[in-house]
Amino acid sequence: MIRTRWAAIGAAVAVTIGGGGFFVANAADTSDDALYHPVTPVRVMDTRVGGTAVTGTVKLKVEGTIATYNANGSTTQVEVVPSSASAVAINLTVTAGQKNGDYGYVTAFPCTATTDAVPTASSLNFSNSVDIANALNVSTSSTGELCLYVYGTAHLIVDVAGYFDESRIAAIAADYLDNDADITMSYSANSSLKIYPSGFIIPDPRYVYLDDVVGELVIPIDYPYQISTSGNFGRYRLSSFKVCLPPSAFINGGNISNAGIYDGSGVLYDSGPLTAASWTADSCRTFTLTGDALPTYGSSFYNLVLLIEDTNAGTANKVKIESFSATFSPIPSLVGIIPPILLP
Repeated sequence: MIRTRWAAIGAAVAVTIGGGGFFVANAADTSDDALYHPVTPVRVMDTRVGGTAVTGTVKLKVEGTIATYNANGSTTQVEVVPSSASAVAINLTVTAGQKNGDYGYVTAFPCTATTDAVPTASSLNFSNSVDIANALNVSTSSTGELCLYVYGTAHLIVDVAGYFDESRIAAIAADYLDNDADITMSYSANSSLKIYPSGFIIPDPRYVYLDDVVGELVIPIDYPYQISTSGNFGRYRLSSFKVCLPPSAFINGGNISNAGIYDGSGVLYDSGPLTAASWTADSCRTFTLTGDALPTYGSSFYNLVLLIEDTNAGTANKVKIESFSATFSPIPSLVGIIPPILLP
C-alpha cells in the first residue's frame, strides 16, 4: 500500500495527492483570528512639534482616524487602530524631562476626559534632561482614547506598534456556544490522483481517480474552528463523512472496498467489507460515527481512508470519486477554548 496525504497550505487549500492530482478544500478564512495585531510603527504624538511640554494630563485619541506624524513634522490623517480594539501597544518616550522635586514620572491609562482619576501607578520614571523610553500595553476607553499624566514636566513621544482586538475571537466563541449548528467541510475533486503513462487516456478532470496501483487513499480532515494549538480542546468532533460518486464510477472491476476513519489513537470507524452493490451510481453515501467510534476530546486530527479492491491483477482498476465531505457536530460538554472560555 502507498499512502498519499494532504499537506495543509492554508484555509483555501490546493493540495497535491500522489503523482499529479489535487483537491481544493474551501474553509473559512481564520487569518484574523488573533488577539494581538502588530502594525508598522507609527508616531501618534510628539509634543515637541507644538513646542509645549506637558505638565499634568494630556489626552490622546488612538482609535479610528487620527493624526499621525511624518518625519518633517507634518501630520496625515489615517486609521492605525480600529474602533473595535480594546488596547494598544505603544512605545512612550520622555525627552527634556524635569522632575517635580524628587520625582518625575508618566502614567498612561484609559480615559474619556483629562479630569479622569489618575491610577496610582507609574508607566515610566524619568530624571532631569535624560531621554528615556518604555514599551507599554495600555487599555483604551470606550471612546478609543488614553491619557498621559506627567508628574513634573516633559515632552512626550508616542509610537503605536500594535493593538488588541477581541472582536474576531468573540465571534468564534459565540459560534462555539451555539449548540445547535453542525459544520460541514467539503472536499471536491478537480484532477486525477496520479500521472498515467503514455498510451493511457487522461481521466476526466472533474473527478479523482483512485486505482489499484495506489491502493489506499488517505485524506486528512482538519477540525473546523480549532483554536487550541495543543489539540486538546475542541468544540466540535467528527460525526459523519460522505463519499459522492458520479455515474459509472467503477472501471475495470475497481471498487471502493472499505471506508474508515482513524486519528492519533488508531482506527475509530471501519465500514467493513464493501462491494460494488454497496454503492449507488451518481449518488452519495454517508457513513455515521456513533458510540465508541466518535473521536475523543484529545483527537488532534482525523484521516479518511478509502481502499480500492484489486479484482483484476494487471489491469487498470479505477474508481471515479466526485467529492468528499465531513460533518462535525458540537460536543455538549464542558470544554475549554484558547483564549480560556468556559462553556456549558
